[in-house]
Amino acid sequence: MSGSIEIVPCRTGRERQAFEDVAELLHRENPAFVPPFPGSVAKYLSEKSAFSKRHGEIIPFIARRDGKPVGRIAAIINRSHNAYYKDRTGFFGFFDCENNFSTAKELFKKVDAVLRERGCDSVRGPYNPSINDECGLLVEGFDVPPFIGLTWNPAYYEALVRDSGYDSVRASLGFHLPLAKLEVPQRLSKIVDRLTRRSRLKLRPIRLKELEEELKIVLEVYNSTLERNWGFVPISMDDLLFAADDLRAIADPEMILIAEHDGENAGVGLSLPNINEVLIQLKKTPRWLRPLHFLWLLKTRPIRSGRQVVYGISPRFRDKTGLHGWLLREQFACAKARYSHAELGWIEENNTEIIENSLMLGGIPLRKWRIFEKSLG
Repeated sequence: MSGSIEIVPCRTGRERQAFEDVAELLHRENPAFVPPFPGSVAKYLSEKSAFSKRHGEIIPFIARRDGKPVGRIAAIINRSHNAYYKDRTGFFGFFDCENNFSTAKELFKKVDAVLRERGCDSVRGPYNPSINDECGLLVEGFDVPPFIGLTWNPAYYEALVRDSGYDSVRASLGFHLPLAKLEVPQRLSKIVDRLTRRSRLKLRPIRLKELEEELKIVLEVYNSTLERNWGFVPISMDDLLFAADDLRAIADPEMILIAEHDGENAGVGLSLPNINEVLIQLKKTPRWLRPLHFLWLLKTRPIRSGRQVVYGISPRFRDKTGLHGWLLREQFACAKARYSHAELGWIEENNTEIIENSLMLGGIPLRKWRIFEKSLG
């Protein structure tokens, strides 16, 4: 490949849009690549974005050769993470690159320099832009399009990252559930029925007219369920309301389920329709027409797959025997009635309980992601 590499910052709206387009320029011919919804990446990069206002700073760069984009990366300062852990970790995210070690090294050198200037002593990623968003580098499962909220990249990315001095510090898994071919395991049903026989249990969809009140139980369960996870940073009600605004157009209220125990909110099961089924069909649609084409497809072609995002019991009810298994069974039954297949992910590799539950339900290991880190010392 001839021509020198230039790493240029993205400051204007047009430059931020160019940043968003890099992944598609590089990978649109790959059958597993799913283009983002127009503007969904660029919106993070503005100084007025929700992340910038609440958590930190995103500094994006594009790599160009002879004026042509051949890669991108963002240096990320997450003040919420650093305050929570009392450390000086910086992050990289939104990484995409041609299959060229020199290009990748130049991108990472730029990130290193920016983060050092801001006092960071290590860099971790990829986070797009935080652990509560899309994150992780795909290292297994490249041939299948990603589900909503999960990252995809070609196989050669891992070598580019490792060659730039990074080592893996964490791994997470994704399981495929062929729901149309599965039934709720009888062993699970018998155990749950015996343990919950005297409990008054109810599963209901979220009440959209009382959304802010309902989201309080989602927030409690989300933070308490994930607080033991490596790298966890709690989300706020503002974060959740921002996410809810983004998801309002696509979320299925019948799949955002509140578990009640004796009339009290006790747990949450949250599944999202896999809108990547629709987005992948937009590859040949002109960018300006994609929002309308997306809405038309969404209305005319039912989505047949979903992703299990949140599943857990409020800390106040974790001592209620059988409640966890009951919610697992009911959530599985609801997903089976809605979708032909689903994905369970992001599951930490050391989370043996959830992995065992996934396998018991008939889950098939499909993907693996890794988080990488290196010292800036």
